[in-house]
Parts: sequence; structure tokens; C-alpha cells
Amino acid sequence: MTGPSDRLSAWSDLRLRGREEWVLLLAGFDLMLLNFLLVQQATNAFAHRELAVIVVSLAYFAGVSLGYFVSDRVTPAWVRHLMPAFLLSQMALLLGVQAVHQAVRRAGTAGASALGLPRELGPLAAGAVVFVWLACGATALYAVFLPLAVDGSRASLRRSYSIEVAGSLAALAVLPFLAATSRTLVVGAYFLAFLGIAAAVAGGRGRAAQALMAVLVAAFLVFHARWDASLSAFYYAREYRWTVRSVPLIRYTPYHKIEVLELANARALCLNGKRQFVGSVRRAYSYFVAEYPARRLGSPTVCVLGCGSMATVGRIGGFSPRVQIVDIDPEVFEASSTYFREYNRLDQLHNWSFLADDAKHFVATTGERFDLVLHDIPPARNRQTALTYTDEFFRLVKARLTPRGVFSISSLTPFEESEYGRRMLATLTSVFERYFALVSDGSVYFYGGGPDMEEPADGAALLALDPAYAEGVRVLSRAEIDAAVRGARVITIGNVGDLIYE
Repeated sequence: MTGPSDRLSAWSDLRLRGREEWVLLLAGFDLMLLNFLLVQQATNAFAHRELAVIVVSLAYFAGVSLGYFVSDRVTPAWVRHLMPAFLLSQMALLLGVQAVHQAVRRAGTAGASALGLPRELGPLAAGAVVFVWLACGATALYAVFLPLAVDGSRASLRRSYSIEVAGSLAALAVLPFLAATSRTLVVGAYFLAFLGIAAAVAGGRGRAAQALMAVLVAAFLVFHARWDASLSAFYYAREYRWTVRSVPLIRYTPYHKIEVLELANARALCLNGKRQFVGSVRRAYSYFVAEYPARRLGSPTVCVLGCGSMATVGRIGGFSPRVQIVDIDPEVFEASSTYFREYNRLDQLHNWSFLADDAKHFVATTGERFDLVLHDIPPARNRQTALTYTDEFFRLVKARLTPRGVFSISSLTPFEESEYGRRMLATLTSVFERYFALVSDGSVYFYGGGPDMEEPADGAALLALDPAYAEGVRVLSRAEIDAAVRGARVITIGNVGDLIYE
């Protein structure tokens, strides 16, 4: 039986005894960094974090299986010759997954429609192409190293695995510091280790190829930010038919890829490949979500959950005594503070404060109460955000309202036609005793509160509207909302996945 001292001695004996073991150490290090970088890129391509993690994980294991399968057929010389191709493939992956996924999705959707097939085949084809690319062009190479290293060094399989795991643990140890400083550092560490693997595999041979790969890595690190911006401009021009003049900001955080785009007549904020805000001083969303309920309350204290561009703050900051902004990602706040001052007016206002916190944690732990709570969090495309659309979360928010307080939230889908919107409103009506809604251009704006919330009399809600936004607006009373959502299931933590994949 092995005791603690024996296990400690085994770990302390992990001195690397040759090129093969250096390869294993660096392969473990690189695989961990590669998975981190690929999940970031796949999230931007799929605009869905859970789906991105699933695809990358499946591709990882498929690539490992493929590498093990061919390891006895691939000689070290062949591996040495393949490494420049893998280097180029991985560089392309770290830049072009989003653009390739979009191109295949659009072509597949158009082709399926022309043949009378389901349009869903387009996204499926795009996902399949990304999956195969990840498996064959990213992870398969690393799985070849373990059998070759074990065979070359004559070391035990247990020792070889231990060395590879040690490399992975080293990557986990440094990754938080690298990622917090700059994505370029993560990419640089990855490719530096890749060059180390290539040098160890070459064993002094193929110096010209080694030099060429080093030059490619140096060029990639120098120019990848510029190339990333160019591909982003290309992607958004095709996705939303925008005229993109420049991309002044791209920033990667643990939560988002933040992009600010200069368009022909406005500036846009995008998060994880999806538009969040396109500048407009007359934007209806911020009026209905923020200014309309705030004007009804007079001079409310306000909590804004989620910041985005913070145009909602600009709408109400002039007459609200206090505005508390809460967002999990302080980098989104910094980007909006810099590039969207025209809309949020944070440089002119002095009654706001920002807290970097998860909205769920904040409403569960704060002792403050607010007259108005605004839900300005993106749609439920992943579990993190979808949890803020559940019965449990809405009850926490309700507990943070003053007796006359109002909770304001929008469903940007026509709830008569969208099960997503119906289920969201059904969940809200299960929590709040008094409520009404406004419908404008197909979007539903819900206002709910406790027994002391004032519900407008017939016609009063329309009379309170700014004439600039009143055209075509329809009021839904509590009874009309109840009738519209009858039979729709309430969203809870237990079935929140239904909302994500609706």
C-alpha cells in the first residue's frame, strides 16, 4: 500500500529526463491554454456559451481519440513536418472561427431554403464544420505525443500522465494572471510553449522550419489585434448589414468579448458576437424601460441591473436622487463610460455609483430598497443570464422594492407569437401582485410591483407617455396579460434550460 511519503517522493521525482518528457509537460500546458482560448472564440461564433463549451469539449475528446488512433502510424518525423500546418490552423482558429461559422451558416441556410429543406440545417452545418476543424486542426496533434513519448523515453504510463497533468496544472496556475492582464499574453504563452514543443520534437533538425514558425508567431502577436478587428468588422457588416468604419475597442474578459464599432451614423456595443446597443438619442428601449416608469414615480431611487451602454442611466439621471449600477463585468462599464458618454452622461451626472457584482448575488445580499429596479441584462442565451429570468430571482428583486416600488423589464419578442416571451411574462405574473405592460413595435415592457404599486386607469398610461413615443403603443392590463399567458409554464431554477433553448 502506498503511503503519503511514497506519493510525495513520486512527485518530487518528476525531474524531466529527456526531450519526450519536456514535450509532455508543454503539451499539457498548451492544451489547457488552448481550451480556454477556443471556448472564447467558439462563444463568439455560436453566441451561446453553453453550446460553445459543449462543442469545444466534444471536439477536444474527438481530437484526442483521433490522435491516439493514429499515434502508431505517425512517426516523430511526420509530427515534425506537420507542426507548421498545425500552427497555421491554430492561428486561423484563434481569429477566424466566428467568420467561418457565419459563412457556412449563411450558405447552408440559403441552400437548405432553396432545396425546400429545414433552415436549421445551416446552423447545424456550421457547427459541424467548426467541430471537425477543432478536433482535427487543434487537439489531435497533442494526443499523438503521449504514446510517442512513452515509447521514446521508456517511462511508465503513470509517470508520463503525471508530467502532462503537471503541465496542465501549471497553465491553470498562471492563466488567471495572464488573462487578467492581456489576452495577448495568453496567446503569447500558448505559442511560446508550442515553439518549445516543436523544438523538442525536432531535436536539432529542421532549423529553417523552426525559424519560420518563430517568425509566424512573432507576426501573429504583433498583428493579431489588427486582424481581429478587421474580421470583426467583416462579421458585423454581414450579420447586421452595417457599414463598419472602424473597431476602436476589442477587449476579452472572463465574461465577454467586448467590441465597440464605429458605424456610418452611430456607434455600437457588441458582447460575445451579439449587438447590445446601437447609438440613438431617440432609442425607444431606454425610454420605455427606464424613463417612463421613473417619470410615473416622480423622483425615484433606482437600481440598474446590468449596464450595457447605460443609456438608461442617461435617461433618468437628471431627476433621480440616486442610481445604483450593478454589473458582473467592470470592463463593460469602463467601455461604456468611455465610448457612450453621449447616451449615459456619466461625466455630467454625480448621483450614480457602480458595483462590480453578480446581479443575483447583489439582490440576495443588499439591504437597500429601491423605488425602481431596472432589468437591463441581455436575453437568456446562457445559464448565467437566464437565472435572472426565473421565479426565484424575481422574488429576490421584489424584496428589494419599496412599498410603491416598480420592477421594469422588457421582452423584445412579441409574446403573442413567442413562447419565450409568454413564459417570461407568466413567471413575472406569478411573483408580482400588481402589474401592467406596454406594447411598442412588438416589444413588451412589463411593470410590476407589490400591493401598493399604482396601476394606471384606462387611458392613463397612454396619457403619461411622451408624445414622441406614444404612436402605436398599446396598453395591456393585468387581466389581459393573465389571459395572454394562461397555460404558459413558470420558469424556475429547475427548468431554466427551457428558456435558454426555447
